[in-house]
Amino acid sequence: MKPVVICYPTNLKNETEAITALFENGLEILHVRKPAFSEKEMQDWIESIDSKYHKQMTIHSHLTLVESMGLRGVHFTSYNRHLIDDYSFSASPKSISVHAMSELINLSDAFNYALLSPVFESITKEGYGPAISHEVLKEYLSRNHEVPVLALGGIESTNVVVAKELGFDGVVLHGHLWAEFEKDGDVNALIERFKEVTAKW
Repeated sequence: MKPVVICYPTNLKNETEAITALFENGLEILHVRKPAFSEKEMQDWIESIDSKYHKQMTIHSHLTLVESMGLRGVHFTSYNRHLIDDYSFSASPKSISVHAMSELINLSDAFNYALLSPVFESITKEGYGPAISHEVLKEYLSRNHEVPVLALGGIESTNVVVAKELGFDGVVLHGHLWAEFEKDGDVNALIERFKEVTAKW
């Protein structure tokens, strides 16, 4: 599974240009996480991206937009898990955030994949490090786990190979792409960081 990207949680200058460039350079799945957005703001933001990419976008909030806007799927976090049953019969791909071994072990096969975080020291959240040892993770992932598990948290070009060696089914990029982009707005540099990770995965 190719690297997945989570967008920045607030509006950024040149963000639409950067996301379009990511899609043009092979991004298959974008997770849209804009927690403070109203439904109208979310709809307007999605509409700022060419509609041909909407089917590659998974949303973390205002989940009813998935059908009305032809989006890829829905993602569940601690904030919206109470809605899981409402989507149990939906054909849309479903994913979920997990943070503990107990959650991993008890993953329902109703999900297409799970995002486990943090796997490494977070780039954007100081002091937010791994909650599960890599030894325990490797042992679990080496067994037949029905739901693919993607590594999130601190993923960058220097450690993506480690994530692969641990047995993850994919990786998720966030801080490695956006922390610098927030400062410099350099789309080309962001794409280079994305390509570096993708090449090693």
